[in-house]
Amino acid sequence: MLRAVFLAFVMGIALAPQARAQTAAQGVCFVVSVDGAAEVSARGAGRFAARVGLGIGRNATLRTGSDTRVTLDCDGDLRVVVGPASEISVASVLDSAPRTFRMRLLRGIAGFLFDGPDRDKTIQVRTPSAVAAVRSTQWAMRITEGASAVFARRGAVFVFGETGRVQLGPGDGVDVAADGTIGPVVQWGQARIDLFAELLGPDW
Repeated sequence: MLRAVFLAFVMGIALAPQARAQTAAQGVCFVVSVDGAAEVSARGAGRFAARVGLGIGRNATLRTGSDTRVTLDCDGDLRVVVGPASEISVASVLDSAPRTFRMRLLRGIAGFLFDGPDRDKTIQVRTPSAVAAVRSTQWAMRITEGASAVFARRGAVFVFGETGRVQLGPGDGVDVAADGTIGPVVQWGQARIDLFAELLGPDW
């Protein structure tokens, strides 16, 4: 089953972030701000408190506390803002054209700002009920009881579920049920946009 929304990512935990420019080119994300308590874990590497400069790679998972926001810079031109009570797992980087950067949003909310010059790169994010794919845009995703809500602030976002695919334009949002059923694309009201903005904070 498809059961997922998608964005792309990474490779473990880098405890020595000195070579930031080089590792970013290889698909590593770096923590650039932490507001609250959060931890990063990776199979075989243990658990670490999230802190500025910590590198996060493939198979690593970031978990935030109930009042926490963490901002990541990834792969040179992607910024990810992870909201409260959220969990994101870095998935993989595919180097075949178009280069694809993948991650999984397992719970909670995350906002994405992808404005780099590389038009041959695709970002994919997977949730428990949908997959979102973009080239250059700003958007956010939230999971509630397995259902996914996706909002496009700028650019175009393609959302895939069990029942098909839709395209979001600026101001559009869509809800994908826990079973993958895609709802109608609608222009979101200001109250719902403001809720996302409040959860994600000023970095998004």
